[in-house]
Amino acid sequence: MEYNECLDLVHQVQRHVWFQNLSTLCENGKLSDWVSKFHPDQVRCQIDATTTLINGGYNTGQKFIFEDGSIWFLRLVQKGSVCDELADEKVAMEVEALTLIKENTDIPVPTIRGWGFAADNPLTLGPFIILDFIAGVSLESVLKERPDKRLMRDDIDDRDVEFIFKQFARILLQLFQFNFHHIGSLPTPVTGYQVPIRPLSWKAHDILQMGGVDTFGDRTQGFVSTTDFFGYIVSQDWEQLLKQPNSVGGEFDGKDKMQAFSALRTLLPEFIHKDYDKGPFKLVCEDFGLANLIVRNHHDLTIVGVVDLEWSYAGPAQLAASPWWLLQSRLTLYDLEISEEAKKSATILDRYLKNLDIFIRVLKQEERGLIASQGTLSPLVEWSRESGAMWLHMLLHTGFNYVGSIPFVKLREHIGLKKWRRIKDEVMDHETLGSLVRTKIIHLERYDEILEEIKVVHDKFSRGEMDAQGTLEALNSLCEEIEKNENLDP
Repeated sequence: MEYNECLDLVHQVQRHVWFQNLSTLCENGKLSDWVSKFHPDQVRCQIDATTTLINGGYNTGQKFIFEDGSIWFLRLVQKGSVCDELADEKVAMEVEALTLIKENTDIPVPTIRGWGFAADNPLTLGPFIILDFIAGVSLESVLKERPDKRLMRDDIDDRDVEFIFKQFARILLQLFQFNFHHIGSLPTPVTGYQVPIRPLSWKAHDILQMGGVDTFGDRTQGFVSTTDFFGYIVSQDWEQLLKQPNSVGGEFDGKDKMQAFSALRTLLPEFIHKDYDKGPFKLVCEDFGLANLIVRNHHDLTIVGVVDLEWSYAGPAQLAASPWWLLQSRLTLYDLEISEEAKKSATILDRYLKNLDIFIRVLKQEERGLIASQGTLSPLVEWSRESGAMWLHMLLHTGFNYVGSIPFVKLREHIGLKKWRRIKDEVMDHETLGSLVRTKIIHLERYDEILEEIKVVHDKFSRGEMDAQGTLEALNSLCEEIEKNENLDP
């Protein structure tokens, strides 16, 4: 499923304005002056001249050097990449997760030196966290095959892979020791944030920010079991499919997606681990993988830091036990059904399964050092693989799913293609399906028309013919035209 390009163009302008403001504050010294105020002795600091802004998917960071030798890292929520209404909550959950881990494990997370919500930032840059800077290099940069692609290179020595996985297994085992009685947002003893019961998940956030569809539902309502929560997550895919104006590419694509997601909802009970359905629930960090690790250098892959613990909540143990990250990149990005991509995707799948074997082996080795009362993670990982739940978990973690992705194809194979086709054909009557698809095609046609108008406005902004405020007003007005299309009820 594609993102909403109309919204993306709005967000591009928002990011442009925000970065302009940030650049000005860096150049005139006001950013350094502000960060200095968080030092307990009010020691002056300056931006590290040897580094530039570090931009991630949701955050922008800057390194600061103090006169006493301290080195801190300012992490700002990136405007246009994170939903404005959820930015404070995102920071609150990360502060709580970092503090919980810092106080109860030896995982090398950075010390928090300061944090605040958008209202606490006098520079109007939004919510922030200030942390001790961890010297080293991002493991992602060491492993990835191209600067613009996170996928792990295929020439990484197995001994290096094993060394990395062994260290990461120790980290995951410590995280797995946290137990929660309920699925939902983390407790907030540090931030005091009035957090809703339903968690701020990576998936629901991105569907809202990049797809324009709010799939959170009533966030005051909780969940009694893993079964309950998984049903809620799958309903998010369904709601996105119905309400995002460009969620289908045509009649065949629309029918295929609607039948597939409807069938998936009926099959959920087959993939619930009965021993964990009612808890204990675990610390789930949805976007936590190898890219969150800092290593000593390109030659010494010893992990010296663990960063970016956003999108954390108390969730099903199953989700904490499915290692989607074994190649750094998510398998949901690769298609096994499009002919020009299938061969490469099949190779990626083989590499993933090989790394899964390595991970399970080293995980068992690390578990031998645990005391019996701490419990083990490897049986749940093995169950996830053998039951096929591993593929379902990959779909549950992410939005914008499509039926040709590696996890969706492998899940269908595990279910059995004959059984899958039968359920898919029975789950919706043809009249209802046809009506829904026809409505989706009307929405798509209107979306395409307005997208062309939005591109014209955005091009004028890019050429300097419109200012930012006028551009955003025009773009938001056009986006509202799309929203006037009658929503389909999920």
